[in-house]
Amino acid sequence: MFLIIIGGGKVGYYLARTLSELRHKVTVIESNRELCLNIANTTSNLDVSVINGDGTSINYLIDAEIETADALIAVTGRDQDNLVACQIAKNKFNVKKTIARVNNPKNIKIFEKLGVNTAVSSTASIVDIIEREVFISRLKSLVTIGNLSINEIKLQPDYHSVNKQIKDIEFPKDCIIISIIRNNDVIIPGGSTTLLPGDEVIAVSRKGSEEKVERVLGKV
Repeated sequence: MFLIIIGGGKVGYYLARTLSELRHKVTVIESNRELCLNIANTTSNLDVSVINGDGTSINYLIDAEIETADALIAVTGRDQDNLVACQIAKNKFNVKKTIARVNNPKNIKIFEKLGVNTAVSSTASIVDIIEREVFISRLKSLVTIGNLSINEIKLQPDYHSVNKQIKDIEFPKDCIIISIIRNNDVIIPGGSTTLLPGDEVIAVSRKGSEEKVERVLGKV
């Protein structure tokens, strides 16, 4: 599938990496040049294109070849921008699937009434976790898309995954580490990468497996 992501912040970046590693073609549109450079530099080995521009601009959407996109995912920090991008994609370019991040959960019904196929709220995701009675004390939920959950955990010196190579850690079969933030640098990990205290580990797992991820990386 060909997917366009509006917004290259933390959520957009990890979505782009995850979806590309799942063998989707991804284009990210982001107005901040520095964020664009970071995405381009850290995804050079993946099928990810980056456009520095306004994701609500028809011209930049055309540059991204939106006419051929299977879906548009808007995950900026501004609900209004996410809504506009989705409406343009749906109404002008007939994109079949639009997904929007909704920062204010009160806007979910508005987004859906205005034609957005799926409105995703971080607050609603947290409520869902609570309702499933899964308490995750160390994981920070970044975003949940469909049955995938992207989470972040900062490793403390007493965590049992610290000073171990990734290949020596028994991860759940439905979990992968997609990146590590260490001293403000982004590391694309391999099996021989050693986890260190202070590392911010970004892990992707199936929804419902977050507790297993925490158990493997954190402190029992």
